[in-house]
Amino acid sequence: MPGTVRKAWAFIKRDFQSESSYKINYLLRVASSLLWIVLFYFLSKIVDSSEASLVKYGGNYFSFVLIGLAFSRYFQLALGTFSGSIQRAQATGCLEAMLSTQTAPQACVLFSSLYALIESLVQLAIVLGAGVIFFDVDFTQTNIPAALMVFALALLTFVSLGIVSAAGIVVLKKGDPVGWVLTSASMILGGAYFPIEVMPGWLQALAKVIPATYALDALRLTMLRGYGLRDVSTQVLVLGGMVLVLLPVSLKLFDAAVNRAKKDGTLAQY
Repeated sequence: MPGTVRKAWAFIKRDFQSESSYKINYLLRVASSLLWIVLFYFLSKIVDSSEASLVKYGGNYFSFVLIGLAFSRYFQLALGTFSGSIQRAQATGCLEAMLSTQTAPQACVLFSSLYALIESLVQLAIVLGAGVIFFDVDFTQTNIPAALMVFALALLTFVSLGIVSAAGIVVLKKGDPVGWVLTSASMILGGAYFPIEVMPGWLQALAKVIPATYALDALRLTMLRGYGLRDVSTQVLVLGGMVLVLLPVSLKLFDAAVNRAKKDGTLAQY
């Protein structure tokens, strides 16, 4: 375990040294998120808060969409950061060397994304904090333990899918069909910007297979209404089941993709 911690810290330190030289890029990403907040704030002024699909979340569209915007962007990053780290390692010519060390390939792909997840967690806090400070969003009812449990399960689900996406990059080199489909589906069908109840029945049925649907619903209920784990037990059980299935499968797929690329001699190609 101490050796694993040292390796994880080495990856975080490496990525921090790299990313800290691009401060403007990070500030622009934060500014982009804040601009989206302003856009949705004014949009919320023309949305009927008595809409039945919003009532169960407290009837405030801006609070609803703030959580959707902040967390969906974070989960999308969790989905894309693994394939992104693989592509960068391919482009710089260090992927083969990194995956040929004594550190397991699964550990390499996990550690390579730790810094991005931590950095984006800061951005998530900034976005939610801006909603509280400048737009009077009320999170005083938040059930913190329940919200943290939902967030952890949702993050592990998207991390698992992100590892599947990284496995595809190892084999396909370019193009990320898994990430593209899930990102698009989460934005449109996952309830990030509008309640899924306003969609036709057949689209609502599709939304039921998307992790973001359960994650955002449970996060809104725990943060805006103070619901406990028992109240969001369905969402928690679904997310937990996804983690139990997807995490070991994703790690196996990534290992198989690396072994295939080594066998074909294509690990260094991009």
